[in-house]
Amino acid sequence: MKTIASFAEEYGFDADDVKDFAAEWIPVVDTDWPLWGVLNSYRVMEENDIHEADTEAFMDYLAICSWDVEEAGRQFTDAYHGKWESLEEYAQQTTEESGFMPLLAEAGRCVWLTWKDVRRFCRENDLKEPEVDLATWECNYTISGNGHVFVSV
Repeated sequence: MKTIASFAEEYGFDADDVKDFAAEWIPVVDTDWPLWGVLNSYRVMEENDIHEADTEAFMDYLAICSWDVEEAGRQFTDAYHGKWESLEEYAQQTTEESGFMPLLAEAGRCVWLTWKDVRRFCRENDLKEPEVDLATWECNYTISGNGHVFVSV
């Protein structure tokens, strides 16, 4: 059985750093193999230059990836979209910044409209400005219990 010390030695990590990381994250992770998951997440974070400040987000993403640390390591940078209060707040902010508004069309297809055109159409026709179609965002995005937003990759 691999110990923290043997793991650190095998990969050239400082054993005390690995012990500190394990002590912090083993009680938090929800997996049948918490030591294995935490140790391998430490390795994958190092290999993929995932910063210490993103540890909580990476651990949340691991759960989304069913604890496939290799897959999570490859996809994390592309999937992670920051920490938000809610998916609705993220969707609203992104719509305003990008200038595009996604809507679900028939047969589950996603249609992108320019936010500027939608707002102008509403103004010209005395309509209330539409709210962000959260169902569209929920098809492609996930928010963790800690507020980290991830896109499906």
